[in-house]
Amino acid sequence: MKRTHLWVILAISVVTLIVCFLLPGNKTDAIEIPPVYGMGIANPQNLLSPPEPGHFYIVAVDRLTIRDIIDNKSAFETISQTGALGLMSTGVDGNMVPDSTFASIGAGMPLNAYGTAARGMNDNELLQNSLARDVFVHRTGLTPPQDSVLLLDIARVKKLNANSAYSAVPGYLGTMLLDSGYNVRVFGNSDITSNPKRPAVGLAMDNNGIVAQGNVGSGTIELDDQFPGYIRTDYGAILNMLSPTDGPGLTVVELGDLARLEMIGNYLADDVLQAKRQETIFRMAAFINTLANRANLAQDRIMIVSPTPRGNNVQTTNYVTPVIMLGAGVESGLLTSPSTRRPGIIKNFDLAPTVLNHWHIQSQTRVSGRALQVIPGDGAQSLTGLGSLYQELELNYQTRPPALRYYVLAQLVLVVLSLAAILIPGRKTLMLALKPLLLTVMSVPLALLLVPLLPHTTIQIMVVQLIAVTVGITTLIHLWLRNYDNELDPFIFISLLTSICIMADLVLGAPLQKNSLLGYDPIVGARFYGVGNEYMGILLGATIIGTTALATRLSLNRKVMLPAIGAYYLVTLYIIAAPQLGTNVGGSIAGAGSFLVTLLLLAGVQFNIKTVLKTAGAVGLLLLSLIFYDLSRPVENQSHIGRTAELIAKGGLAEIINIIHRKLSMNLKLLKYTIWSRVFLASLFTLAILFYRPVGVMQSLNARHPELYRGFIGVVIASLLALVFNDSGVVAAATAMIFGAPPLLYLVIRTLVTGPKVN
Repeated sequence: MKRTHLWVILAISVVTLIVCFLLPGNKTDAIEIPPVYGMGIANPQNLLSPPEPGHFYIVAVDRLTIRDIIDNKSAFETISQTGALGLMSTGVDGNMVPDSTFASIGAGMPLNAYGTAARGMNDNELLQNSLARDVFVHRTGLTPPQDSVLLLDIARVKKLNANSAYSAVPGYLGTMLLDSGYNVRVFGNSDITSNPKRPAVGLAMDNNGIVAQGNVGSGTIELDDQFPGYIRTDYGAILNMLSPTDGPGLTVVELGDLARLEMIGNYLADDVLQAKRQETIFRMAAFINTLANRANLAQDRIMIVSPTPRGNNVQTTNYVTPVIMLGAGVESGLLTSPSTRRPGIIKNFDLAPTVLNHWHIQSQTRVSGRALQVIPGDGAQSLTGLGSLYQELELNYQTRPPALRYYVLAQLVLVVLSLAAILIPGRKTLMLALKPLLLTVMSVPLALLLVPLLPHTTIQIMVVQLIAVTVGITTLIHLWLRNYDNELDPFIFISLLTSICIMADLVLGAPLQKNSLLGYDPIVGARFYGVGNEYMGILLGATIIGTTALATRLSLNRKVMLPAIGAYYLVTLYIIAAPQLGTNVGGSIAGAGSFLVTLLLLAGVQFNIKTVLKTAGAVGLLLLSLIFYDLSRPVENQSHIGRTAELIAKGGLAEIINIIHRKLSMNLKLLKYTIWSRVFLASLFTLAILFYRPVGVMQSLNARHPELYRGFIGVVIASLLALVFNDSGVVAAATAMIFGAPPLLYLVIRTLVTGPKVN
């Protein structure tokens, strides 16, 4: 392509980005919450308990959304102005239903309690003409205290989770409080006619399925012929059950009217549904305001939480749910947590440690969450910022699947067409067309990292920006090649630029990766900080190919090359492995192994069993060093590698088996269902084919580019290690191969079209 044509394409890309920026509605003046601490936002502060901590109230308002709070600011003005707010990412084991979301909060870990909410009962209620306490005794062999609240299905919950990979303990929170001498109570339900729903029991109970005090029966509801289903929460009755002089202890209150409307909403006209939701929100807000006025907020704390995300009859997608906390030691501002290290976002597993922390009760290592922190700030601005943050998370979540699906499909098509062009004679025209497209595929990860720098409010604008940035990067590469026509320059340029940008982003706290379509997603909640598996694979592949291609290009001797490349690998490995940057354990192992193998190959070391064992020992030593370093840091600063090590130390072999089982299960699931597995397998198949056909082409590449040839081996090692040592290793393995198969295909095509190039 002529140089003038390339400049025209680059100009079109730039103009497209400018137009996207200037489109009406694309650039807003909304308050935005940065994705990392320190970027225009204060650092988080631990919640300090008063000298004599009082009561802790959890008010569970299921199906309340952040939009409900923003649209009804007058109802929530007092609590939002004085409290700290956040968005909660929810994780459970199994289906995302209230039974499990409530119980997972109480367990502090993902728990499966599917179908058990109907069996939360007062001990004096009847179940098929038998007292609930008698049924409980028959099922468990335990005699509950008088006037207690029971989960009759506690034995079933334990069996459901007996083989869980998460080692979750049902009723962990209630048990810890009971053992520490604090009372626990539960009130309220979300019953509909002849269909009891009492998920709050799963949150408040101890490990035996018992809550010592409370009322989840008919005494907490009232008949209302103006409310759909004729049953709604009796707010006055529940308030009367809460003593204004409650001593230290936990009270869980379920306000179930929004949950009732969710269950029967399909039978209501939209305008009726929304009108009833509006009425209900104001009733709930009035209840919470009254409770706040009655409580002693110098000693007590109140947490308003919506445990279950999504919903068929809520106004928004409700992917993450609102949490408001106020009371002793809680300033207005944003909630955050060491679990997420992200302003305004917390995990549902953080709530149990937060409750325990109110009385200085140390959480056990079996719980993955950490006590909440607060970033002080104006309450109104925090609420507005959370609204903007939610829109950003929602846009990324909805754009990610189609964008990545088409990208992966494009990779598959290019790999197949490239193999066809290489193996079938007379396909020179196809080869020439494929060369720039292979470079484009390698440019997409960098484009995905840079797109968050641009404003976008719709899926369409984000996709156009992605295409424009990708085309711009590819065009710059070709303009470079017009001046320096060397076949290795494209890989040096795109690989090292990608590697450097990813590392710079990670050093800054990963602000770009946290908002990238190829980054991790707070809605899914698998990871919140550090390098995600997608970019971890890309970083390893880009680093190895970029450095070995540069070494080949500069024709460096080993005395210069090995120390320089080794230093770059050490910096890269530190950024992946450093606990303060968010250790990626699998990435650390894959990086250490692949970097070491690549260096040994570049040094001319012959591999045998002894060399392999020494390499594995060096990687193991690195891992142990990381673990001991992280364990030496304060608990609130530890990365998950330290927490995992503590779990293994206390759980022993069983915990190791759980971790291995979880990783294998996830990888097998991804191999079956994710399209990334197709890319990984297609890339491996391509490499295998090229070693045999066309005859002599790989030997030619090895002779011309020996360092780069060893780099390709290093990428394969990185891909395989990432596959083995990560929960979603298939994804990391596939992204690493983006810098394995496409550049190799490019070189083979160039060799077949132009013949060997003299450098």
